[in-house]
Amino acid sequence: MNKGKKTYLKFLQSDRKKFLVEIEKLSERAKNILENYDIETWDSFYYHLFINHDTGDFMIFRNCGVNTVKELITLMRNILNPNGRYNEELKKFESDFSQLISGARCVFRHLGISLFETFYYKFVIEKEVIDFKKARNCGSKTLPEVEAFVSYFCNYLGVKVPIRKPLIYFNPNNPNIPFVTNRKTSKTFSLELNNLSKSTRDQLKKMGATSVESFYLMFVSKDSQFNFIMGEFGEHNLSEILRLRTVLKDSIKEI
Repeated sequence: MNKGKKTYLKFLQSDRKKFLVEIEKLSERAKNILENYDIETWDSFYYHLFINHDTGDFMIFRNCGVNTVKELITLMRNILNPNGRYNEELKKFESDFSQLISGARCVFRHLGISLFETFYYKFVIEKEVIDFKKARNCGSKTLPEVEAFVSYFCNYLGVKVPIRKPLIYFNPNNPNIPFVTNRKTSKTFSLELNNLSKSTRDQLKKMGATSVESFYLMFVSKDSQFNFIMGEFGEHNLSEILRLRTVLKDSIKEI
């Protein structure tokens, strides 16, 4: 298992009880922010930071000042990096990020990847392809700096910047499935599905998500309703679902 996936599972195994304990240490303003944005549970907090591609930086929250942002980042790191495993990478990211021009920092914030954790998740774990040319306020002066920073820091982390590969539609009548399911992908998915616990498999079966295509539509595609159904899973089941989700995405990228 590679470093990214080990980290992924480590994130998923964070203790919900510890999350609640950490919340009690927050100021009333910080607690209100979490409540107002409906992210006062471990699952919703994790989803906001890593699954939801529209947000990520706490600075976008209304009435969330500098001190409150620091509190929420501390909360996140007490859960995700309790033993200081990534302190060196955190410090380097924050140092290098602070040296970017203001416009470049704003682009990263709008994309929700201005924190080391979200940057790591998007580029190392999810291997997400981002077209910075289409990013908000990313003009001709800002674009080179943004792309150079991503290339530089991905290289520092020992990974390649994800690139978009041409995809062939699985079914001309269903453009929501932008890939051809080959034997390797189908076999990989089936093996991973069979390795799930019985309770997770049963839940997927009830949802009609036990094929590559149906699972993709429900948990991976850009129109996925995953954020609405994730609450139906317990922590262990959710961990398995997210693991299978990552395996399928990696398999699709290799097609």
